[in-house]
Amino acid sequence: MKMIFLDIDGVLATNKEFAMNRTKFQTKHPEAMEIRIPYPFNPECVKIFNEILEETNSVIVLSSDWRFHWDLNDLDKIFKFNGVKKSPVAITSKMKRKISSELEDDRSFQIKTYVDEMLPDVWVAIDDLNLKSLGDNFIRTKDSEGLKQSGIKEKIIKILNNGNNFTSNI
Repeated sequence: MKMIFLDIDGVLATNKEFAMNRTKFQTKHPEAMEIRIPYPFNPECVKIFNEILEETNSVIVLSSDWRFHWDLNDLDKIFKFNGVKKSPVAITSKMKRKISSELEDDRSFQIKTYVDEMLPDVWVAIDDLNLKSLGDNFIRTKDSEGLKQSGIKEKIIKILNNGNNFTSNI
């Protein structure tokens, strides 16, 4: 199984979408208000993500903080609303590595734990946070560009289709 650990903000939604007027967006799209979508994903980032999904046939595991606010059913509606061809099949754990840990440490720990439990054939984590402890399986995006960033799509596809694999020792 090929797995993508996905962050949303800074990957599918750039800081432009994050900063938009949410009231205007929800007024224009009542269905967004109904399922509490705060802002849309960036259409260009979605297009690239759909191409990645098509070329790799990967499943999505949400590692984004959005997992704290929506369940998988709501996330499915949000992904469909934004035109993403697949929805997350799971979310990473919400547990913290330690009480005083940083967001980056927690997210890396949650992804490593999921990998150790589920043992995907290959996987990649895409995030705008610095999750460098994930090694070559980590692709960092700029929050101003997300997946539109030059060369990102190719790196992700290469990892997923060439079997770059990482096993952690938590």
